[in-house]
Amino acid sequence: MENLVIIDNYLELANSEVISAKNPDCSIISVISNKGGAGKTSIAITAGLCFAKELCKRTLLLEVDSSPGDFGAVFDIESEKSFELALRFPEKFGYYVKSIFKNLDVMKGVSNPLVAERIKETDVHKLFKFLTSEYDYIIIDTQTVINGTLLDVLRLSDVILIVSEHSLESFSRISSLFCILTEKFAISKDKIKVIINKKQLFKLFKIWDFTRIADFPIEAFISYDPGYEKSLFVFNKNKIFKTRLYKQLSKIILRLNGNHFL
Repeated sequence: MENLVIIDNYLELANSEVISAKNPDCSIISVISNKGGAGKTSIAITAGLCFAKELCKRTLLLEVDSSPGDFGAVFDIESEKSFELALRFPEKFGYYVKSIFKNLDVMKGVSNPLVAERIKETDVHKLFKFLTSEYDYIIIDTQTVINGTLLDVLRLSDVILIVSEHSLESFSRISSLFCILTEKFAISKDKIKVIINKKQLFKLFKIWDFTRIADFPIEAFISYDPGYEKSLFVFNKNKIFKTRLYKQLSKIILRLNGNHFL
């Protein structure tokens, strides 16, 4: 667990009661990893596109990352359109989202980590009451550091996708993350789905090695896709739909949706 940073001030939240702060008709999917470069943001963006295009559902891509995250640069979002301002004025959240595709909006995260640490759980819940009344799906791209805001959105989530690279080091890290979320913070194992990303055919660490050492089920493997880059969304959005990542992730999402996880 040494690779996962936890903000000690929020440990007491593990057993706190979570107030209902969402419309049950909206599904919230959080994408999380404690391993940089695992493809977390790419999976979140691609999932948002899948819900918007394949299912024709009103979808919001929300960035809960104060590192800061990639959304501002990838989607060319103005500084005044952010999660921070939406939290201050939740009833006016529409001013702080940007439409980037048919049925798909995006809201970038808080760029200052100090500001992010001061976000209150009640403010998160107020905003989500508005967001979940507007959208069918909310896809949340998260940061590698667990803080109070991240725990709030994970508890509100219907599904948590934990993403690992196809390597022993990455899998070891997300195994620790799985244990921390379920044991320390009492998040239900049933809503956590593990995805192994960037699977390579001839890599030494094989699929059966993952399944043999895991203490939890692995939902899916996604093949390494050298043709996918987040910059495609800026320069050639339609090319994303032809990528291996989009095609394989779409099948995973449609399967989860068919099994009523989403």
